[in-house]
Amino acid sequence: MAVYTVRKDYHTRGNMGMIDVTGDFQSAVTAACREKKISSGIITGFTTGGVAALTTLEFEPGLVGHDVREAMQGIAPYRDEKGHVIHYRHHDTWHDDNGSSHIHSLILSPFITIPFVDGKITIGPWQNLTLVECDTRDREREIVFQVMGE
Repeated sequence: MAVYTVRKDYHTRGNMGMIDVTGDFQSAVTAACREKKISSGIITGFTTGGVAALTTLEFEPGLVGHDVREAMQGIAPYRDEKGHVIHYRHHDTWHDDNGSSHIHSLILSPFITIPFVDGKITIGPWQNLTLVECDTRDREREIVFQVMGE
């Protein structure tokens, strides 16, 4: 089985900012197929850092710009109704404000694996592979793409 790895950096926007990385997944598969002479297998994307995530969703404005953030705030809110940052015990350890961010990222996951067949990732017509910044501020993130196949 052949293995191909490539990394790419991204500038993210805090508080559930999202980037459509579908094309980057496909580009990694295309390069792996060309370089390693493979046609089918899996690609895993993994984002380094503690509070970013990878998922699949329909990358449309209402979902990306509002709905996901609101749903996550319902699960682990960042601020209370008065606008104060909600205290999480994580803040005591690191003296920061992103306890809710860690909860959001663990719910979503730092990685995603997708099969590919004949050099094409097998996602549906409304699925986009998406990098989600769960931290409270903008960040520089890296995705490690690893392709394995035959």
